[in-house]
Order: sequence, then structure tokens, then C-alpha cells
Amino acid sequence: MTGSGALADCRVIEEAVTRLRVWAGEESGGEGIPLATVFRLPMLNLDKAWYEATRRYGPYNYHPERCEDVNLETGGNTDLGEPLVAPFSGLVLSAWNWKGSVGRVVQLLGVTVAGEMVVWAGWHLQAMEVAAGSVVRVGEPIGKIGNADGYYEGAHLHEQIVVVGVLGVPHPALFPGTDARYGWQQPSRFYVEHGVDAHLVRRCAEWKEGVVRAVAVLAGKVTPWGAGMKTVEEGG
Repeated sequence: MTGSGALADCRVIEEAVTRLRVWAGEESGGEGIPLATVFRLPMLNLDKAWYEATRRYGPYNYHPERCEDVNLETGGNTDLGEPLVAPFSGLVLSAWNWKGSVGRVVQLLGVTVAGEMVVWAGWHLQAMEVAAGSVVRVGEPIGKIGNADGYYEGAHLHEQIVVVGVLGVPHPALFPGTDARYGWQQPSRFYVEHGVDAHLVRRCAEWKEGVVRAVAVLAGKVTPWGAGMKTVEEGG
């Protein structure tokens, strides 16, 4: 990135470093950035019937090993505008509309007690409720699920998580399949490893309607689905 965009990114990084120093007690004043001590799924309404797309369609385009797409089982745009909250406490690195297949992205940086730096990104958003440089606490509003302003027929949350390594923080609009050197995580597995209830994660990932229908097929009550499957656009 060049020009004013690069300068803006530098300013955000400089502000992040300053806030981290405040939190560490190296400078006086300000409340700094809270540690990421608690993790949660980013969908606010966890009582709804969510599923992760590969549980229905099978693995595709580096999903789910490096990223995941989350949808409501009611399909289409029924999850358009569903509220999202911060999955952990930290600093908003970027909140920008990259347009096209990426759309609006919120990128969040968190630091664990062990010193692990975690970067979360949510793509295709309908709206963003935070700005770059702002501090959020786990569970606070950050945006709404979208379809990249109509680029996709069905709204969904494309979710990426990176544990920061030697390459630093990835660009907010970098698709995991583009560069495997970053520490991409499978989001659902990451959440369980960081204390989110495994039963909740499983319930929000499984294609529950598919399980019910499979049982009905075995019982001879309904016919199986056809073999066709809609192609998923690259980028999630």
C-alpha cells in the first residue's frame, strides 16, 4: 500500500504501540488496551440456528482450516444485519470497506496473558460500529453481518483468525489462501482451545437441519438431496 493509505496505517500502528506501552506502565495516563482474557463467538444471538458452511458442503477454498463462513440455517439473507460483537478485548486495527468480494472488514488485535498476539477479521459486513484505533471489550458491538453490498446472494460472516508470528499482522483484506506463511487458525477450533464452551461451538457449527434430514432419509421418510452444490466465490 502506498500514499495516504499507508500513512494512515502507520498512524494506527503507532497509536497501537503507544497504547500498549500505556497498558504496560511505560507511560503515564490513559487506560491502555485490556488483555484478551475471555473469548466468545462473535455472533450476538447465539440462541439462533447457526452453522459453518463446510459442515454442510464439505471443505472448499482453504475453509475450514484457515477460515470459516458462518450462516443461519434459514438461508439466503436471513442473517443480513445480524449483530456482531468483539470475540475478545483488544484494539481495532482496521475498519474499512474494501469493496468487491471482500467488502467491509473489521480487524481486531488482542494480546493474551501469555503474550500471544491474536488478530481476528470479519469480512463482508453490512455495517461497522467501530473505527480503527478504538479499544473494545469482549462482547461489545463491532458491526453487522452482510453480503458485501450484494456481491453474494446470501449474507454470511467470513471469519479469519491469525496468531501473529514473524511476518507480523496480515493485511485486513488478505485471503488466507494467498499466503500460507501466516499463522492462520481454524476459528471454531481456536475458540475451543481458548476456553469457549465446546458444546456451544459445536452447536453453532453443525448443519443441524442436515442431521435431521439424514435421519429421515435413513428412515425412508424423505428422498436425499440432489448432488448439485452452488459454487462458493473465492474469498469466502
